Amino acid sequence: MGKVILVDDEKLIRQELLVMVDWKSHGFEVIGEASNGREALLLYTDLRPDLIVIDICLPDINGFQLIEEIRKLDSDCQFIIVSGHADFSYAKTAISWGVNAYILKPVDVNEIEKELMRIGKLMQKKSEPSAGESKWGRMISLLLVNEQANLPVTLQSLNWQLYRVLLLKLYSPDCNSRVLLEAIKLKLMRHFEDREEGVVFIHDSTVGVVLRETRLNNLDATGLYYELLKTLALENGQFIAVVGEAVESIVDIGKSYYEAVNLLKNEFLYRGETRIIDRSANILPQEAPDIGILSEKLYYAIDFGSRSLLRRVLEEGLLSIAQYYGTEPAIKAATSQWLSLLLTRLLKRNNIAYFDIQDTESLTSDIFKQPNFQTLQRMIEDRLMLILDRSGSQCRDDMVIAQVLDFVECHYSENLKLKTLGEKFHYNSAYLGQLFRSVTGDPFRTYLDKVRIRKAKVLLECGLKVHEVAARVGISNVNYFHMKFKKNLGKKPSHYKAKSSKDRGRSAL
Repeated sequence: MGKVILVDDEKLIRQELLVMVDWKSHGFEVIGEASNGREALLLYTDLRPDLIVIDICLPDINGFQLIEEIRKLDSDCQFIIVSGHADFSYAKTAISWGVNAYILKPVDVNEIEKELMRIGKLMQKKSEPSAGESKWGRMISLLLVNEQANLPVTLQSLNWQLYRVLLLKLYSPDCNSRVLLEAIKLKLMRHFEDREEGVVFIHDSTVGVVLRETRLNNLDATGLYYELLKTLALENGQFIAVVGEAVESIVDIGKSYYEAVNLLKNEFLYRGETRIIDRSANILPQEAPDIGILSEKLYYAIDFGSRSLLRRVLEEGLLSIAQYYGTEPAIKAATSQWLSLLLTRLLKRNNIAYFDIQDTESLTSDIFKQPNFQTLQRMIEDRLMLILDRSGSQCRDDMVIAQVLDFVECHYSENLKLKTLGEKFHYNSAYLGQLFRSVTGDPFRTYLDKVRIRKAKVLLECGLKVHEVAARVGISNVNYFHMKFKKNLGKKPSHYKAKSSKDRGRSAL
């Protein structure tokens, strides 16, 4: 039975597909449902379906992004898009990702079942061994499907002491091409089979080699990697190779094969390595990381302004996500959720820090563009360091403005200008002016006038003459002083001087 998952944000659509389509009669079984892109990625990782029926418009990750992520891991997974958009550009994009069918809503059950028949035949054809495969390769492919197959007598002529399965995955624009896989297989056959050092096979669209015992006693992981690099005429980063553990019997190669398959599931963690990946690189599973707690730790690292703490928390958080989820789609989905929670909290605290890296959607998009785990970690670290620096810069800005306000309170009578204050506090005068206004709500000159008039009111109430008060607060033009005083307090300076005289008279009585 072909395994199917249904992905649509409308529950009613999923229920209609589940009930109305006769999946079983066409050799398929629905094993899961998802209502959004991230949930679908995690479901794919757990269930490895053969067919995904998917809508384009999904929350968080749209249908095309989901197909793109799955295609990185699985060239054989079939897709049927069920969409309400009759847009040629959508259909064109679907074709470019190798989608099997693009069906418009409302769904025609007959059309769906017709596509199921066609996809079933396609899957059956792909499972058949290629004409150019050696007899040993065909036998090994069959043995991998059925570990109890009655083949040991036939295969005993290999007469090897030990067997180890190596699997190869390519990273190139046409890596899913059957023609390319056949070309790679032929190169490997010339290299391994002609020298009786291994048997080459293709299984589940993956090229593999059963290595002979001479390569197992002391596996040279780096040497074998560069040997493959030369044999295949590729460059670093264009492929990854993994090996399972050695087994003593040919009928047990399934154990080695499935160990290699599990390593390949975590390929995202190993891309860029210039060696063959074996079980020593395998990441042991652990408990599911608490994304909320990880988000809090990152938040406090940024709040404390500690680059070393931020780097350590990020590294530990990403490692815990990788250890639990393993596969590329699941790691990226969980990391996206983690960073979204962090940025939401930063937004509530500080708009400037948040917009320093634009928005959650932008960061999510960048997460899904990263080719391997190392680049993912570097990208996130760079972006979070920008936030930390901006937050630290804002703290310094606030501190400087506080110092400027204190300076104005003490030196209001002097000829104060933004230019001189900028020189004193080592700030660009224009930038200082913008900061000052954002904190106080007033341009610097307006704020200075308010301080001077406030001080002048106190001096007038002490009995000083108007021209004396104007000079003491730093305003040499008495007429200008009168104008500013009335504008700020709504009354003339003489009102406060007269009030002061009356108060003194009552005190004398």
